Amino acid sequence: MRVLLTGSGGFLGRHLLASPAAAGVHFVCAMRTEKGRPGHDVVLGPGPWGKAEFEHALAVGRPDVVIHCAGTTHGDARQLFEANAVPAGGLLAALSGMARPPRVVLVGSAAEYGFVSADAMPVREDHPCQPRSEYGISKYVQTLLALSAAERGLPVMVARLFNPVGLGMPPNLALPSFARRIAEALELGGAISVGDIDARRDFIDVAEAARILLGLARASAWPWPVVNLCSGRAFRLGSLLETMIAASGRQLQVRVDPTLLRPGDMPLLTGSTERLDALGLSPAAPKFDILLPRMLGEARLRYTAAP
Repeated sequence: MRVLLTGSGGFLGRHLLASPAAAGVHFVCAMRTEKGRPGHDVVLGPGPWGKAEFEHALAVGRPDVVIHCAGTTHGDARQLFEANAVPAGGLLAALSGMARPPRVVLVGSAAEYGFVSADAMPVREDHPCQPRSEYGISKYVQTLLALSAAERGLPVMVARLFNPVGLGMPPNLALPSFARRIAEALELGGAISVGDIDARRDFIDVAEAARILLGLARASAWPWPVVNLCSGRAFRLGSLLETMIAASGRQLQVRVDPTLLRPGDMPLLTGSTERLDALGLSPAAPKFDILLPRMLGEARLRYTAAP
C-alpha cells in the first residue's frame, strides 16, 4: 500500500512512520522544506497548501491512500483556519479532478463536538457538533468539507481523534505540563500549580492511534464518513497526576490555581468506540503505569538540559 502522508514530522505523523502496523506500507511524505528522504518525499513549500500543491503531491506519490495529519493546535483564528481547513480544501479539490482518486483519511478532533451533556456520553459520531474553541471550529470546517466531498462520491473519511498521549507530546497539553511542573518542583521546591484536575477525559496512546489509522487505511470499506479515534475510557486528570507524582519518589504539594481554570469546561468527555469495534479495530487503553513515569523522565531530562 502506498500512502501519501502529511504532517509526518508531527506527534501523530512520527508514530505512523514508526508503527509496527506500517509493515508493507510505502510512505511518501509531503514536506514543507528539503528535509525529507531524497527520492521518497515531495516538497510542497511553506504553505498553506492548495489544490496545485496537492495535485503535484498526488502525481508524484501515486498513493492508494492519503493520510492527512498536517495541522496545528495553537494560534489565532486565521492561523488555525489556514493550517487546518485550507489544506483540506486544497486536497479535496485536487481529488475532484482525478478519474480514480485515492482514498483519504483526514484527522479530525474531539474538539469539534463542543459541549456534550453527560447523558450523551459516550459521544457518538452522529452527535451534533457545536465547537466552542477556534481550534475546534477550524477542524469542524475540515470535517464539513470532507462530508461534502463524500456526498459527491469521493472516498473520504474523518478520523475524529480524541486526546493522544505518548512521549514527545506537545508541551502545552495537560499531561506534559504536569510532568514539567513536577520536574520544576523536584529541582526548585514549591507546590505544583494545576487547573481542574477532577475533569475526566478519553485518552488514547498515540501508538495505538497510529495502528488504528493504518487499519482504517487498509479497511475494505468505510460504512461511515466519520469515526471516533478514541479509547472509549475516561481517566481523571487528578489520578494521572497522582501517578506521576508517585513515580517521582517524592511527596509534592498540589495547588489549584484559579487562573488555570476554564469556566464552562466539561467534567467528562469520552467517545463511543462502536464504529471502531464494528471494523475490527477495537482500541486498547493507554498503559499509564508505564507511560507516565516515562513522560516524567522525559520532562526531567529536558529541564536539566535547559540553559
